[in-house]
Amino acid sequence: MRFQLSLALMIFLITIQPTLAVDFTVGVSPAVIDLGEVEAGSTKIVKFFLVTPSTEPLLVYLEAEEGNLDFFSRDQYKQLVFNYSEEPTANWVEFLSNPVEIKPSNESLRIGAGEIKGWKEISFLLNVPEKAEPGYHLVKVKPLPRVPSEAIGQAGARVVAVTSVSILFKIPGEAKREGVILDVTQGKYFGDRLEINTYFQNTGSVTLSAKAFQSIFNGNELIENLTSPFQFVKPGEVAILKTFLPLNKISPGKFEVFTTVDFATNSTSKISTLTIEALPIVEKPEEIFPWWVVILILILLISIGIYKWYK
Repeated sequence: MRFQLSLALMIFLITIQPTLAVDFTVGVSPAVIDLGEVEAGSTKIVKFFLVTPSTEPLLVYLEAEEGNLDFFSRDQYKQLVFNYSEEPTANWVEFLSNPVEIKPSNESLRIGAGEIKGWKEISFLLNVPEKAEPGYHLVKVKPLPRVPSEAIGQAGARVVAVTSVSILFKIPGEAKREGVILDVTQGKYFGDRLEINTYFQNTGSVTLSAKAFQSIFNGNELIENLTSPFQFVKPGEVAILKTFLPLNKISPGKFEVFTTVDFATNSTSKISTLTIEALPIVEKPEEIFPWWVVILILILLISIGIYKWYK
């Protein structure tokens, strides 16, 4: 137990070293939990430690968060991203106790200049649905500490620094991240912008986050580069990725559209032709003189005159 918490302290200090100057800090150990292979439809008990150097009792709420692709920037996990499912997982987490309280212990652990004053083992259930997608999944648990009001004093609320624990697991099956652009079409006019719709189909077996990048050309002249927001696309689903072309940069005619949809581990491209026959006329709304302002001023002047008359 003492060895585990000593290890927890080392990880904790490395993780939050830049924030040790704040009044209250909460860390997790380990920072990453690899559950290995987990069957769809099963329930797994997951445990980790909350640790703090605080001498004050802390009430800590636990919040499940979705994982993201940034996790796979680490060298030991880079290759796993090619079999990663971006299926939502936060609702698979079931906390056995929430919130939890960390009280300072009579026995503190010291390594170098760091010291743990309080720690608590946390357990929660990971409930994997029967129809969970294959491949690697990621979910994060973030501690949200609350400091008792009597510990805050006259200075007001103190800063609380926290780190999250990442839980990685793999569901058996073939995880394929693939997609194709079905079509790129002209959409509606929105004021002085033209909507361009990119129809992207997820042809793989896992959820993807996709984003469209477009370059609009008039002959050899680049008119504009466009980017759509990210959109999550389930297996087999067709998503419409929308971009908007400013009309003040173009005249009626034919334009080439080079579209690339990026989904992190790969991308797909398509060349299309966009024909704009006529630009819509954007009418400015008629300006109406604000007569109510004049009436309000007259009422104010009359009120002042009556007040002075009777005074």
